Amino acid sequence: MSGDTSPTPPATGGPTGQPIDVSFAVACYNAGAYLEPAIRSALAQQDVTLEVLIVDDGSSDSSREVARRLAEEDSRVIALNTPRNSGPAGARNVALKAMRGRWYAILDADDLLLPDRSRKLLDLAAKRSADMVADNPTEFGEGISESPMFDLAPKEGDALLDLDRYFLDSRLFGPRPGPGYLKPMIRRDAMLRAGLSYNEELQIGEDDELVIRALIAGLRYAVADYSGYRYRKHASSISHRLSLDHLNRMIAAEETIATLLPDDVRTSPAYRGRRSALRRAAAFTRSIEALKRRAPLAAACEIARHPAALTLYSLPLKARLRRMLAAR
Repeated sequence: MSGDTSPTPPATGGPTGQPIDVSFAVACYNAGAYLEPAIRSALAQQDVTLEVLIVDDGSSDSSREVARRLAEEDSRVIALNTPRNSGPAGARNVALKAMRGRWYAILDADDLLLPDRSRKLLDLAAKRSADMVADNPTEFGEGISESPMFDLAPKEGDALLDLDRYFLDSRLFGPRPGPGYLKPMIRRDAMLRAGLSYNEELQIGEDDELVIRALIAGLRYAVADYSGYRYRKHASSISHRLSLDHLNRMIAAEETIATLLPDDVRTSPAYRGRRSALRRAAAFTRSIEALKRRAPLAAACEIARHPAALTLYSLPLKARLRRMLAAR
């Protein structure tokens, strides 16, 4: 996490001279097949002024060409590049430095937004005096039964999400998706006050880590049962490629997070469960890598040291079964 990635003060307005309500940050790496629909869904947001910052992270496909074309067609689109391949965290930091809107919004390059999402979330922020707002994403994709991912808010209602509630479901390979999958909009002046930018050591889990630091800094987080964000699941999604290096970086970041937490939160069952889940996932991944090296004894030793990791062996079988059923 470098100091030069902190946001800069906002400009007076957008291309039309109006103040910008929402700046969408779209980190893009080889997402050319999905990028244009994602950007057009952002441009179609109703009753808000906006800009869309596409930050290409060293793509080798058509992503840069698509971004440049969209920027030429619509002055609200800005095509940017990272100086080197930096992962989503580095790309989003580039967007943070360039953005001019009052609110920072995350949009993955392969996802979609419903037209009323931004307006609904801004209204929720006003209602709840919130610094961060998110809705309930709906998964979609080939072989996926479309359904909202969470039950963090009452049916057709909303709720505030504090650290205790956040950590309760925040377990890697847990029974439910963790709140790190939420795609929040964050008030820019609150980010500035808290000195928030992304931890570029993280290749996966960067949004989750940023939101936790925001909550520690005192930002208020409101979530709605409304589902205006469509989360695309497919085999090439970055979140589907979790390696041991990714996990080690996540564990290192978690050690830093632990030093920032209040004592009662750090020692809570919810947070201890989150940390245990990370260690279990790392042991499982080490055992899988040992099996790939044809070292079954090393794999068995990992499981012996972390018996809970054995439960994760059902994951590859479940994934294979889903692929078989989808192909029928």
